[in-house]
Amino acid sequence: MSGLFLMLLMACGAVDTSDFDAGVTAGRGGDQRGAISHFVAALESGGRHPATYHGLGNALYRDGHNGEAIAAWRRGLYLAPRNGDIAANLARAQRQSRDQLAPPTSHRDAFFWQGALSARESGLLASGTLTAGLMIVVVARIRRTRSGRAQPRRAGGWSMLLIAVGVLLSGSTWDVVQQRDGAVIVIPQLAARSTLGPEGVDLFVLHEGAELRALDQSQGHTLIVLSDGRKGWVSSSALISSDPASSFPLDSLPSR
Repeated sequence: MSGLFLMLLMACGAVDTSDFDAGVTAGRGGDQRGAISHFVAALESGGRHPATYHGLGNALYRDGHNGEAIAAWRRGLYLAPRNGDIAANLARAQRQSRDQLAPPTSHRDAFFWQGALSARESGLLASGTLTAGLMIVVVARIRRTRSGRAQPRRAGGWSMLLIAVGVLLSGSTWDVVQQRDGAVIVIPQLAARSTLGPEGVDLFVLHEGAELRALDQSQGHTLIVLSDGRKGWVSSSALISSDPASSFPLDSLPSR
């Protein structure tokens, strides 16, 4: 579905898809490093689309970068939660990770619908319902002014319901965006330490592909928390954010 949407954008001339097309061609030809470069270039030129993250993840995985592939697919899944292909690829890569950790939650349990809607979709729904609710109020006032009679109460009820739903969707969308603080380990092994500096001690060891939440940054290090509650400081260079709005650090990819 995301690929179809991207093709529609191509037809409308809404985005420059030359790098995306070049990435697909390179990947099919076996040039995974070239595909990675083109997909990252597509992202940096504004093509933050699930199809681009899907292709990038595929190329990274085939080139032996399991952690980076997980980060790319996780970003794509944030943008397209119902994309079964991305979800299947991500699950396969996660099974190969040494640390079987649950990924950070993408939404609060109260906002259960966000598990099936992207932030963009829920934002559009919020805008639509708020607009519809306000339009009902405006139309009702115009009719009351022209007729001199009060409008049926059901109009006011519908407007209040739509506005309430719109506010709820707006709140859940904002909450989801604020929770995009996940990250993925992209080096073979990484020790989390109790504090920065020589007085810190190793607390636990993580491996490539582990997903976690980033809480704070200081002096080139990131304070992380795992799904089981463990916390520690790690080198920021060993992480890639799973936020689809963040840049994808191609220069940090090691040769394998």
